[in-house]
Amino acid sequence: MLEDILAKRNMNIARLAQRSGVGYNYVYKIVKNQTDFNRCGLETAKNIADALEIDLNQLYEYKESYFENRIYYKDQKDWDYQMYGELNAELNKLFLIGLEYHFAPDSLSRDIKSCKSFDMEISCIRYDRLSEKTKCIMVAILNQQKRLKEFTGVYSNLEKLVNQKPLDEKLVLTKTPYNIFPSYVEMNIEY
Repeated sequence: MLEDILAKRNMNIARLAQRSGVGYNYVYKIVKNQTDFNRCGLETAKNIADALEIDLNQLYEYKESYFENRIYYKDQKDWDYQMYGELNAELNKLFLIGLEYHFAPDSLSRDIKSCKSFDMEISCIRYDRLSEKTKCIMVAILNQQKRLKEFTGVYSNLEKLVNQKPLDEKLVLTKTPYNIFPSYVEMNIEY
């Protein structure tokens, strides 16, 4: 599978190892499917993707994608407020760590390696695969932190969030919403 990409890039395993900074033996095992590609770690995968000049998600499409099963890509057809609340919690965690990593590096709540993993995940989010509800939750989170423009400046894959319109129908995230967060109310979300 990865051998196909290497052939298209006119590259061999030694060159990929050199360009990615990943050890030759490890790259060899990944390319020859002797190690589970999904277990090689996000940083290693990102380095290999960068060396091949492809998006990390494209790289994972040759196997099972690292991010395909993330909650923000799930079909929301039968979701209730609890599932949307879970989505909000997951996105909050993801984005707040991304914000810390880029705008408050002196007060990181996690180790740098963990922060880099969250950073890589955010940079691989496919805007076009997100539902309008998910986009509005993202905007609410970022506006609550007053960092929407800065955030989308760092993560250009999400730059279209700046122009996101509020939902037509109200979205409820909790059983008894308090609506104390103006950024959520602006996006027609009860929280």
